[in-house]
Amino acid sequence: MSIELPEAYILAEQMNKVLIGKQIKSYDLYDYERLQKIGFLNKNIDEFDLLVDCKIISVISRGNLIRVILNKDVNLLIGPEYGGIVLYHEDNKNLSEKLHMKIIFTDETIFTIRLKGMGLIYTVKSSDLEHSYLYKRDFSDVLSPLEDRFTSNHFSELLKNSNRGIKSILVGKEAILVGLSNSAFQDIIYRAKLFPKIKGSKLSEQQKGALFRAIKNVVDDRIRLGGKFQFIDLFGKKGQYLPAMGPNMKGKICSDCGSGIEKLSVGGGQVYYCPLCQAE
Repeated sequence: MSIELPEAYILAEQMNKVLIGKQIKSYDLYDYERLQKIGFLNKNIDEFDLLVDCKIISVISRGNLIRVILNKDVNLLIGPEYGGIVLYHEDNKNLSEKLHMKIIFTDETIFTIRLKGMGLIYTVKSSDLEHSYLYKRDFSDVLSPLEDRFTSNHFSELLKNSNRGIKSILVGKEAILVGLSNSAFQDIIYRAKLFPKIKGSKLSEQQKGALFRAIKNVVDDRIRLGGKFQFIDLFGKKGQYLPAMGPNMKGKICSDCGSGIEKLSVGGGQVYYCPLCQAE
């Protein structure tokens, strides 16, 4: 389960409600050596000492990344991209034994992070943020579906001259939007009734409009329903959003037309789709 833009947004909003003003008393790291070797934690573990005695000022998200802004020019970057679990605890009861980071506040409440796959936990001075790959990727000029400037006209202009496949347009390093991965992509193009390999330059104005609305609706619905169904929010509550398309549809039929769901290899991953509703 990938944590995409909607889930990162949910976590950041929840963190803003309960963490603002809290002061960090101490922290612990667990089983972090593998993550550190592949660059998912600070190379110098002592840099996490910057967190101690700092107060949380605000929490913001963009794309898949959460930025916790503290005083003293300190930031905690959290990128739980592949099934990470970020939790708030009123006390130390019932804490999971599988953690990568535990932060204890002066009021004895606790904040924990576990990365189940790829992800990131970094403590960074504000002056060094630009050295973080994930920060530069997500806190960039690339358009976010949650921004006011994400309009149908703006989106249509970005698509107009793109001769790439629709997946590379929406997902990956060269995407025109930030925060979407293969999971959201499958749901979006199913709602828009687009063939998974269609090129951006081949989209009609009607198809562009359908794609824009599908992106807005998928993102909005996932936020409204508390995230995707495997997602666990800050308070341990599971998300209620069930994708209309994806691996969950393997061996099933399309609810719109009754055709059997098929899959294609697209852009280095598997994409499930309806061969009738999303005909080439």
